Amino acid sequence: MPLALSISPSPSRRLRPGVVLVAHGSRRNKEETLVGTAWLAHRLSEFLGMMVTPAFLEALEPSPRDAVSHLLDQGVGMVVLQPLLLGEGQHLQEIRGVAQELSTCMGLQVLVGESLARHPYLASLVARRAQDLLAGQPNPQSLLIVKAFTRYQGGDLAWATDLAFRVAHILGDGCVVAIAQSGKGPPRVQDVGQALLSTAETLAVLPCVLFGGKTWEEIANAVAELRSRYGEKRILMGEAIGPCDEVVAMLAQRVGEVLLGCPR
Repeated sequence: MPLALSISPSPSRRLRPGVVLVAHGSRRNKEETLVGTAWLAHRLSEFLGMMVTPAFLEALEPSPRDAVSHLLDQGVGMVVLQPLLLGEGQHLQEIRGVAQELSTCMGLQVLVGESLARHPYLASLVARRAQDLLAGQPNPQSLLIVKAFTRYQGGDLAWATDLAFRVAHILGDGCVVAIAQSGKGPPRVQDVGQALLSTAETLAVLPCVLFGGKTWEEIANAVAELRSRYGEKRILMGEAIGPCDEVVAMLAQRVGEVLLGCPR
């Protein structure tokens, strides 16, 4: 995935940038989250040619504050907190709050990148995963994109609705695309899945999450319930998006959007 991005960090400590890649963090599937986030941070550092260190909002270490301190110890003078998030809800607001606190308390320039929720590459990545799941399956087909549950702003559904629209455009008229939230929703996987299966012979459920864990387990349980109710239908479930070069490219562009507007 080519990027028209060129960043040459200044050797001056005062303006030398560093990146903290901030993930949510979860005790479930801890190893996958730690290893995957570390891999993304390493690849992002190679791509950008600057220091990138991972951090977690909860459950895992280091915290964003500790990660920023580590970068300062390495001579960094300006920090980008880049969310490793698929969403625009509560966790993104938490990261912005951390940035404001660090800027105020430490007199440090701390910038925040946008989440991956509306990145244009995300739709093509999700569509490709869906095509892989649906290849050779009976028609008519449908796709259910499932985001992590949140109460924030009525479920933080706007970005997911936009994503579904763009994915549907890529897949074409032969596949109906809808969204749901994990857990109790709304909308619930079970309810949207039931509506789609009223006309579709094949349903692909694609978790729009970066790593396994509680959210993935909730989606898997809902899919198992649908399979028990609709044994005659083909109900497929994809894996978490996981660490991959496409995610690295999206993260690099988000960081670039911040740094290209800053003098260095």
